[in-house]
Amino acid sequence: MRFVPVPILAHHPRPANTSPAEPAATADVDDDVRAELSILCAACRATITSPQPRTAVNGSHDRRFVNPAGFTFHLGCFSAAIGCTIVGPDSLEYPWFPGFSWRYAMCGACGCHLGWHFRKPDHAGFFGLILDRLQQSAPDA
Repeated sequence: MRFVPVPILAHHPRPANTSPAEPAATADVDDDVRAELSILCAACRATITSPQPRTAVNGSHDRRFVNPAGFTFHLGCFSAAIGCTIVGPDSLEYPWFPGFSWRYAMCGACGCHLGWHFRKPDHAGFFGLILDRLQQSAPDA
């Protein structure tokens, strides 16, 4: 396997004083496809997801948002992220997706903050992963 680097902004440790971690939602992903092409945590290279669970939310897979502190995040939306652990309480503060609550999505292997999990009662939920904190593996040429 060869790795296609994607720049990482910074390693952000697991937030303090959060509720216990819970396993992330998963979708059926073919093991042969996962072995050939994975999306990895750029900090530790743990498998986070694959291209198959990419999803469009409100018509788009990728979005750019600015948080209240002025940091810009380029997110990709995924219906599943098997390598993420969801932590913290549900929050409706500063929603990027109106009507959805959010929780932190951390790398299950190293604890790097990779994005957020968004959910609401009438929706299965999705991950908004920070694309600069991921890298893609590719099959050997």
